[in-house]
Formats: sequence, C-alpha cells, structure tokens
Amino acid sequence: MRRLSTVLLPAALLLSSCGTGAFSNPFIQTIEVTLNPSAVTLPPGSSTRVQVTGKVSGTAETVTGLNITPREVPAELTVTPSTGALTVAVQSGAAPGTYSVPLAVTATGGSGTAVLAVTVTPTTRTPYTVKPITALTLEPGQQRRVSITPDRAGELATDVRITGITGALSVTRDTDPLGFTISAAATQTVGAYVLQITTSDGTQTVTTPLTVNVEEQK
Repeated sequence: MRRLSTVLLPAALLLSSCGTGAFSNPFIQTIEVTLNPSAVTLPPGSSTRVQVTGKVSGTAETVTGLNITPREVPAELTVTPSTGALTVAVQSGAAPGTYSVPLAVTATGGSGTAVLAVTVTPTTRTPYTVKPITALTLEPGQQRRVSITPDRAGELATDVRITGITGALSVTRDTDPLGFTISAAATQTVGAYVLQITTSDGTQTVTTPLTVNVEEQK
C-alpha cells in the first residue's frame, strides 16, 4: 500500500494565493468612507451631487467599485446612488430642517458606513399684500359674496389662502380659497361691523379689515 505524504503550507502563503488588491484575503475589511461634501444645504425643489470615496481602514489604499445603498431616506428627499456618487434632491414642498441619510457602502471583501446631512432651507418669497376691500353695505336679511385679491410683485399671489375670518356677522366660506359670503340676519342690529380676514401663503400671514355697514332700507 502506498502512503500519501502531506505537505502543510504556511498560512501566510495560502492567504497570498487568494487574489490581489485591497481585499486580497477572504476576511471582510472595513472601508473608511468619505463624502464630498459631507453635508449639503439645499432649498426645496433643488438637487446636488455628492462624491463617495473609500480606503482600506488604517491604510492609504483606495477602494474602487463602491456600491452605495441609502437607508431610511426621509420622505422630503430623493437619494439616487451611482458608482462612487449620490444625487440628492429635495422635494418642492419639503419643510425646512436638517435630515440625516444613513449610507451602507460595500465593495468586494469590504464594507463601511456613512451619514449624509441634508439641510433644507426655507423658501425665499417676495412678501405679498392684500388689496384694500371697499366697505360694504347690507340691509338686514341680505347677503353678499366677497373675494379678496392678494398681490405679489404686481401679480396675483396664487399660493395665498384665507385661513380665518372673525367678526360679529355670519360668514360662510366657499370653495374659492379667496372667497366668502357675508350675511346679515333679518334681526341684525344696524350699525358698522368690522371683519378681520386672515390670509397666509404658508410663511407670511396678513390680516385685512373689512367694514360692513348694516342699514335699514331707505
């Protein structure tokens, strides 16, 4: 019977045969991830690109072919990865604030993590005004529909809505966000009434007075 001789090779020699490069051994190594820039500031409706690079932890050896996976992306943001980069977009209606996006980064034989900070700035708007409303006259038992006109830089501010109306007369809001109907009861006491009409574009608030004179029929 022939005997088989066994030759044991040094462990270092076995590992050296497992390929070359940053991750040439079979053990998972840590990637030190760098984001450039590490934090971004954007207004709603805009986007930017972030470069993602990595190196083997504790060395200066660059890792290529990074795969980037965003985790738990806030609803206000859209994060689109590509090889070695991210495109970050802010939704048009995003609320101001700072949002964190955790990132998982992998390459053959290695993995790492990073967190991208995205600060959403308030939308800059030109202030609006509400054109003065001419005083109205109603008889007891009458009603009148009123519409206000918010102006921004000489144009109708279409993002403005009535948010509240106070006063001693009956007011009914309608489907027009800038319209309402004023009613004087049949037993309404004659006299001058002042309604306060509050409007907002989500950032600015304006209160406009409206005088309503209730008079008996002449």
